[in-house]
Amino acid sequence: MRLLKARIGRRRLWRFGALLLVAGAVAATVRTAETEWAARQAQAVMDRALALTARAGFQVRDVRAIGRVRTTRDEVRNAVGAVQGAPILAVDIGAVRARVKALPWVQEAEVERALPDMLVVRLVERETLAVWDRGKDFAVVDTTGHPIAGADPRAHTDLPVIRGEGATTAAPAILDMLGKERDLARRITGLTFVSGRRWNVHLDWRIEIKLPEEGAEAAWARLAQIDRERRLLDGDIAHIDMRFDGRMVLRMASNDTAERS
Repeated sequence: MRLLKARIGRRRLWRFGALLLVAGAVAATVRTAETEWAARQAQAVMDRALALTARAGFQVRDVRAIGRVRTTRDEVRNAVGAVQGAPILAVDIGAVRARVKALPWVQEAEVERALPDMLVVRLVERETLAVWDRGKDFAVVDTTGHPIAGADPRAHTDLPVIRGEGATTAAPAILDMLGKERDLARRITGLTFVSGRRWNVHLDWRIEIKLPEEGAEAAWARLAQIDRERRLLDGDIAHIDMRFDGRMVLRMASNDTAERS
């Protein structure tokens, strides 16, 4: 019995291998056909060969998506297309990848055949960075500063709001820098790009920090150090101007002004 099963298994492998060779040979014929009639005939032969591979078990029975979080299973299947039951060797992997990559949350995609009957789609999804205030409406942007189509800003209230011309292009770098001071970064609720040169950072929806055009990282680190030592930002402060070398100008919520070195 074991010998019989082994012979059957080897026979199937030989049959599958032969079918694959036939499909490859026919594909080569199609590519080298010199006339339109010859191309049509070669394509017909190839279609029959691919149909044979499908009957031999090389047909799409499952589509598996790996790395999917925000992208739904139905979105992936719709992008892959109506390939269920189709010859797996006939699937245009490049076209499927392009359609999957066009999905709103997908940054990168790979598609491969897991013979005999599965397509595997590997996704790298886009990461959110901020909510962009466009004046008339809002959009969620990713870590490259590009809007994510269909993403609802109301579902991302944890993200800072960025404003100003050129803000989306400059936001990834400034947020990366601000993130080095984690305690302060967690309190950022908004950023305004001023004249395409420097940033105003908003904390807790109540405190505005004016960073200098040059030395913004050093100023931000100094503010973080002072806050650790004196709990400065827990006070009734509405505005801190750090554009002056070595000094900070503070305005309290009561409109009183103070200066600190």
